[in-house]
Amino acid sequence: MRISKHNTPIIMGGLMGLMMMWMLHGALTGEGTIGAGALIAFIAAHVVLAAIAIGMAVFAARLSPRVRQFMDRLHHPSLSHVAAMFSSAAAVALVLHFGIHGLGGI
Repeated sequence: MRISKHNTPIIMGGLMGLMMMWMLHGALTGEGTIGAGALIAFIAAHVVLAAIAIGMAVFAARLSPRVRQFMDRLHHPSLSHVAAMFSSAAAVALVLHFGIHGLGGI
């Protein structure tokens, strides 16, 4: 499969769905510190990435026309990409859950 800007949100959403199930399973079953560690790593990674993105935006807007040109070429996510990520995350989570636990109770 070729990765392009059109299927990247679907791939990222699928990975988010797997990570979400891993974290929730650890938290719900009380399997040691796996759930808490995964949650802390997940939040910390997003805080670091947000800080880097904000820092780059401030740097580009204020100081460097060269960085501004680079950022203009980057992908800017749209609402449809966010919707594709969340829907693919939910689909992967449901498929994984039903694959492991079955359809009992439905």
